[in-house]
Amino acid sequence: GNQSLVRELVFSGRNFSASEALPFGLVSRICPSREALMQEALELAKAIASKSPIALLGAKTLLNYSRDHSVDESLEYAITWNQSMLQSREVAGAAMAQLSKKPATFP
Repeated sequence: GNQSLVRELVFSGRNFSASEALPFGLVSRICPSREALMQEALELAKAIASKSPIALLGAKTLLNYSRDHSVDESLEYAITWNQSMLQSREVAGAAMAQLSKKPATFP
């Protein structure tokens, strides 16, 4: 990460704008209005909600784990996690949906 920016913000306590935060990855996008923000947030929420809950949980778990562990530990953890998730009904349902060229649905 950017220790220089982190230290500056922590030590100074200064406020900063969204346009300053964007290049540092502190925000993922800037919207021109509240209405545009709400529209983009709803679109993103719908996109995320359409994904497998198990896959989302796995992705979140693996991202959090890898933040605090080495690459080798994280890869080993991911292998174990992925092997257990292959046993879920969602994987079979997603595969069938892809074969039939239809969107997958998840409970």
